[in-house]
Amino acid sequence: MSDLDKTQKVSNPALAKTVRIDPEELEREMKGRDDSGRKTVVMQRPPEISAIGWLVGDRGQHRGQMHRIDAAKAVVGVDSLCEVVIKHDHISDRHASIRFKDGAFIITDLDSTNGTSVNGESIHQHPLADGDRVSFGSSEWVFKCVVFQDN
Repeated sequence: MSDLDKTQKVSNPALAKTVRIDPEELEREMKGRDDSGRKTVVMQRPPEISAIGWLVGDRGQHRGQMHRIDAAKAVVGVDSLCEVVIKHDHISDRHASIRFKDGAFIITDLDSTNGTSVNGESIHQHPLADGDRVSFGSSEWVFKCVVFQDN
């Protein structure tokens, strides 16, 4: 089959001439272009969240409550501007932060009045694992998480 046989005739009355276009070449040229014919630049995709965490109330007035942690950094406290708002007399306005970095959740006490503990140990900063028991003052929670593997 010759190149002439693979082309299609396209008449453009405004130009009053016939143009031959190879459909395969046209497809290659148009790939990646939007409706205006402009070539779209492929941008780097921002990193996706690769884990989701939850604080699950373990005892007392918060038993059974769940707070999802899916931000790069979530502040826990009584202040309504916190990502995780827990109303309790022993929790500071901005009590602690939990962030996901380098494949792990890290909890940091933000110089709270009554402190933060993980598995009964007072901490300033500590990595969190699924099932860890976290206390903000006397409010007790279980940390749960799911980590997604990048393909």
